[in-house]
Amino acid sequence: MKVDYCVFLDAGHGGIDGDGKYVTAPSKQFKHDKGVFHKDGWFYEGVFNRTLTNRVAQKLDQLGISNIIVSHEYLDSSLQYRVDMANWYYRNYKKGIYISNHSNASSSHLAKGFEIYTSKGKTKSDEIADIHWNNVKELLGDRIRYRSDRSDGDHDREASFFVLTKTAMPAILIEHLFFDNFDDASLLMDDEIVERFAEAQARTVIQYLNTI
Repeated sequence: MKVDYCVFLDAGHGGIDGDGKYVTAPSKQFKHDKGVFHKDGWFYEGVFNRTLTNRVAQKLDQLGISNIIVSHEYLDSSLQYRVDMANWYYRNYKKGIYISNHSNASSSHLAKGFEIYTSKGKTKSDEIADIHWNNVKELLGDRIRYRSDRSDGDHDREASFFVLTKTAMPAILIEHLFFDNFDDASLLMDDEIVERFAEAQARTVIQYLNTI
């Protein structure tokens, strides 16, 4: 790689504490009528987010790429805290990029698919999103549905999410399928799918850093 960067990884929302309690908002979990998922049919978004983020961190460690997980092991720390941590290390340790991992939900519980978000306008974040979109397509193919916004010529959707607008570095937020849709949730519990999503992120980091 051409540069020595740090990847700031964010597992969205909270996880399961030492007492086995899921410590995040009710909207970040869903009870399916069938299947086991994380507990008695419940899918916990924050648990999936951590499973994936930890897998990405392991891959980056193996590659010798600096990375910092800015989310807590299980607490639903504030967005301000996560962003402040990333920004401090960006300014005092190493430059880098920010990747926030999530899975999605809809009011109908019928929506499916994979999305990438960046801040509004053309920025370096769009370059990362384009690379990542292509890596996910290559590694997961037609096993998942893709949801894109082509109105500005690329695949990512634009939003003013806090972690996209308040970070000092290029940032993307990834919605890995819809956890309240049974088919998508089942895919997110498949270790091979998780592995491919994680591998896509590792490749994206390498490819983007090689363009700088």
